[in-house]
Amino acid sequence: MRAAIDIGSNSVRLLTTGGIKRSTITKLADGIESTGVLSPVGLERTIAVLTEYAALAGADCEIIAFATEAVRRAKDGEAFISRVKKEVGLDIRLLSPEDEARLALSGAKKDDGAVTVCDLGGGSLEVISAADGVTPEYIKSLPLGVVVLKNKFAGDFSKLTDDAPNLVAPYGKIEKYPVVFMGGSATNIAAGMMNLPYYDPNKVNGYKITLKELDGFLPILLSKNLPTLRPVCAKRADTLAYGAIMIIALLNHIGVTEFTVSDSSNLEAALSGALTPSK
Repeated sequence: MRAAIDIGSNSVRLLTTGGIKRSTITKLADGIESTGVLSPVGLERTIAVLTEYAALAGADCEIIAFATEAVRRAKDGEAFISRVKKEVGLDIRLLSPEDEARLALSGAKKDDGAVTVCDLGGGSLEVISAADGVTPEYIKSLPLGVVVLKNKFAGDFSKLTDDAPNLVAPYGKIEKYPVVFMGGSATNIAAGMMNLPYYDPNKVNGYKITLKELDGFLPILLSKNLPTLRPVCAKRADTLAYGAIMIIALLNHIGVTEFTVSDSSNLEAALSGALTPSK
C-alpha cells in the first residue's frame, strides 16, 4: 500500500491506495504572522496526527509526506522537519510554491482544456493556469491562506473586504479560463451551500458556484451561528468567511463569474506518482 500525507497550514490530510482518507485540523500556522514560528500547540497536534496517520498506514506502507506554506515560512520549519523524522520516522518533502501549484493542477478535478486551478489553503493561495490543462503557463503563490488572514485581520471582515482587491492585485493578469478551487475552505463552503448533513466528497467534487451565489451565502458564513446554521461547516467555522472573501476577490480580479469546486487535490496527485515516497 502507498499513502500520501499533506501537512498544511491549517490541517493534515491522509490518503492511501487502500481507500483510507482522513483530515484533521491542527492549525500549525496559527499565530505565525506575529511570531514567525509554528504554533506550539499546532505543532504538537501535528506530530500527534502524523504519528496516528503513520500507524494507520502501516509499517510496510510507502508514505509520501509533504509540507507547504507554513513550514516554508516558519523560522523553525527545518527543526519541525527534523523532529518529525526523529519521532515519527517520516521524511517530509518541503514543497516550493511551484511544486505545490503543479500538484494542484495535476490533482484537481477539471474538464479537459484550458483551466485556472486555485489552491486555497491555510497559509497560501496558489494560482496556476494552463491553456491545455496540463502544461503550466502561469504559476504564482501569495501568503493569502485563511489562517494567515485570520491572524492578520482578526475578525475585521469589513477591512478584509476593503483590502482584498489590493491583496490579490499582485497576481497580475490571469487568463479568463474556467476556474477550479480546491482546499478545505472551498470544499466546505460548497458543502455548506448544499446544506449537506455531513461532508460528502462525491457531491462536493465538481460542484459549480457562481459569484452571485457565493456573495449571497456570505452572510451565513459571517454569522456567529454558522455551526448551527450549517453543522457541516462547524470544524472550519472560524476560517470559512476569510476563504469566501478571498475567492470573491480573486474571481473579480480574473474577471470570471463562476468556479468549480474540486475535492480531488494534491493528495491524489502525489499518490499517483507526482512525488517520490518518503520511506
